[in-house]
Amino acid sequence: MVYEAFQAKKFFIVLAVLCVLLSALGFLVAGVIPSASTTNHGAYPVTGWIIVACCFGMAAFFVVRALDKKPQLRIDQAGVWYRAHSDATIPWDEIVACQVARVYNQRIVQLTLRDPAAYPSKNPFTRATAGLNSAMGFAGVGIAATNLSGGPANVLAAVRHYRPDLFAGTSRVI
Repeated sequence: MVYEAFQAKKFFIVLAVLCVLLSALGFLVAGVIPSASTTNHGAYPVTGWIIVACCFGMAAFFVVRALDKKPQLRIDQAGVWYRAHSDATIPWDEIVACQVARVYNQRIVQLTLRDPAAYPSKNPFTRATAGLNSAMGFAGVGIAATNLSGGPANVLAAVRHYRPDLFAGTSRVI
């Protein structure tokens, strides 16, 4: 069994549409859309166009994410490969624990590694905060599973398929 997860296309398309709709606020502030409350509503063209540019920029970012057809996560007999973390596949014998962290609506599948320094993140921010994460009891890889196809339940099911011992004593998947 090889499990591959991709970007959640519908999620990113919805975000792009919401950003385009939010740009209406920028058009209102810029004075392109007249205000019904007063005749001189105090337009701020520079501010309005900055809002419009930011909204359309974020919408373009979300469209690019939605159109990305490359796998983001692969779990197979060799181990776990997570594109956002590293180009290396982390072998199963390096993973010592698996748990789920809930951050508001996000579900982060946390893989605790035996030697986190052996598989550093390619993300500079994640590398910089690795010490803080380790001090909080987490030394490894955080997989943002909510925005992946299949969601956190399928990611955990794939991990459980290869390493059921990582879930000893737990009955719930999420």
